[in-house]
Amino acid sequence: MSSYNKAKGSKFETDVMKYLRKLGHFAERLAKAGANDEGDIVTIIAGQTYILECKNRKSINLPQFWAEAQTEAANYAKARGLPVNPPAFVIVKRRRGSIEDAWVIQTLENWADERSNKTFTPLQKDSVEKEISNTEPEMGKGNSN
Repeated sequence: MSSYNKAKGSKFETDVMKYLRKLGHFAERLAKAGANDEGDIVTIIAGQTYILECKNRKSINLPQFWAEAQTEAANYAKARGLPVNPPAFVIVKRRRGSIEDAWVIQTLENWADERSNKTFTPLQKDSVEKEISNTEPEMGKGNSN
């Protein structure tokens, strides 16, 4: 990889880290370790640790990027003696887009798990269910989408 491409990748990683911090989340870039790489960024959001693999490339190879992210999450867990791998996602720079426009790549299973009741504490679940019940339109009224 050329020094230009490395600089491009490093800048994107830094931009992602700064964006997450701006939102109030813990985020740090991880040191490169060759075959034992642990991802580009570790972030903690709502008490959950995530490993992010950031890509700023002209051509996108999702299977390769995904495999790399999963391997690096396993390396992260192994280096810290964690019993399970933290969830890992790929962040892909969008051409001519701002940092907020970057794509987050995950599996359907990950996406569904993140949105299921498994991710809520009982207090959060009660609060969300109450909020939903207060905003649901009565049957036959409201938007039919």
